[in-house]
Amino acid sequence: MKLTIEREELQRGLARVQSIVEHRGTLPILSNALLSATREGIRLAATDLEVGVVAQLRGEVSKPGQCTLGAKKLYEIVRELEESELTLQTEDDSRARVESGASRFSLLAISPAEYPTIPSGDGVAFLELEAPLLSAMISRTLYATSTDATRYNLNGVYMELVDGGRLRLVATDGHRLSKVDRSLAAPVPFLAKGIIVPRKGVSEIQKLCDETEGSVEIGLSAEGFLIVRRPDLLLSCRLIDGEFPNYRQVFPKDHQIRLVIDRERLLHAVRRVSLLTADRTRRFGVVLEEGQIELSAQNPDLGDVREVLPIDYRGGRFETGFNARYTLDALTAMVSKEVAVEFLDEGSAVQLRPADDLDHVCLIMPMRQ
Repeated sequence: MKLTIEREELQRGLARVQSIVEHRGTLPILSNALLSATREGIRLAATDLEVGVVAQLRGEVSKPGQCTLGAKKLYEIVRELEESELTLQTEDDSRARVESGASRFSLLAISPAEYPTIPSGDGVAFLELEAPLLSAMISRTLYATSTDATRYNLNGVYMELVDGGRLRLVATDGHRLSKVDRSLAAPVPFLAKGIIVPRKGVSEIQKLCDETEGSVEIGLSAEGFLIVRRPDLLLSCRLIDGEFPNYRQVFPKDHQIRLVIDRERLLHAVRRVSLLTADRTRRFGVVLEEGQIELSAQNPDLGDVREVLPIDYRGGRFETGFNARYTLDALTAMVSKEVAVEFLDEGSAVQLRPADDLDHVCLIMPMRQ
């Protein structure tokens, strides 16, 4: 294999795969990226067996072939080269040379025959989704996924079709939940039964969407991979084989108290109070009284804090408490000027939603003293 490519073009491709390759995995081949050169062009691929990416790069191919090289080290090398162009060629399956200007690198490689197969998207029926819409939905839900490996069915975002054609994303870790619905130009039939996309895969999908103007295509392979692609890049995510909990039953049927508060003002107040929450629980107290909401926290090692915000409230005293980090995550994920805060009773979850968006809601379970 021998190819010539612009340094920035290869650097961009290698930067794209850094979060996918396994840097400390048990299989050395998974820390490598696969470079394939054909008469049709150059392809850069990487996978951790759960998430895979295939990027098409522009360059000149003198001799077709393949090689796998350490993705992190190759990226570091390419980033430091001074010339705008470089040549990469293989000596055999175990070594490759990178040349640019006065620089000459001879790098160890692993035979491309050992590289895992990455789904290609062949035979998959694709449908278009607006990239900004999908990215925004992910940003409103991804933070609520669980990181507990024993609860694998919560380690991703649930995607399903509801109300005859609206896309719904839901994420929960058992202590909080975020749900967002959006209308689509066309329905996505394969989401009718719902799928769970792993957290890492969802994060990579969001990156792809953020880099894309217009739309992306999504499809479901027979092997259980969600495929997201645009003309120069294909991303595959192995779905979580599990049953997502019945999230509908946790939503309160009604609320007794509804407050509308400036989101930025509430966000910064919770952030200040969180500075003195206990490290283990991160709990802060909430007390509603005539015309005001009081936020407070106590830490036996640091002290205590109280902050009062004026609000339009005419009921009796109402007292509860929540995890500060969960509350900050939810408020940060919203972009509205005002947030609606809804309470049923002191022992029930609080509902936070943008005041101007009824299709986005976050639930946070209360915490006792």
